[in-house]
Amino acid sequence: MADSPDVLKIVSPRRSLVFLLVVCVLFTAMGVVILALAPTKTLNLIVGVAAIGFFGVGGGYSLVRQWRRSTVLVADDEGIRVTGAGRIPWADVDRIGVTSEGLGIRLRRYDAFLASTPARGEHSATSLRAARTRNSGYDLLFAERLLGRTAGEAARDLQRRRPGA
Repeated sequence: MADSPDVLKIVSPRRSLVFLLVVCVLFTAMGVVILALAPTKTLNLIVGVAAIGFFGVGGGYSLVRQWRRSTVLVADDEGIRVTGAGRIPWADVDRIGVTSEGLGIRLRRYDAFLASTPARGEHSATSLRAARTRNSGYDLLFAERLLGRTAGEAARDLQRRRPGA
């Protein structure tokens, strides 16, 4: 799926990722300074390498993974792609709405969504039916804090993106 003006992306706020970046850069720089001041002392070597490894390498890897996963939903002509969970064709979307917890999507059928779910599959027909009873009648629920906008705005934007809307 190519990104075009017709594609709606709902992206999580990235403020916390910017904070993570700043912290990782500061602690990595601290590790470099510790190594530069006294690279022959054992404690400095251990602390400096640990800071560079943990915050530089580990923090950088974590930051890249979280940045990629910050896209929550992508809607296009075919349907809605839930990042890390699968694709829902528009024909299978029964209702899009708002609950006190966030944005809800109710499905007509689960087959296409479950078929597109990655092999590790956190979703099944049973889990989706159970979620519907817990989530005010919605099979999938997305907390407002993950949407980068209010749940009402996200629901309105998805409805507008729906073909024939």
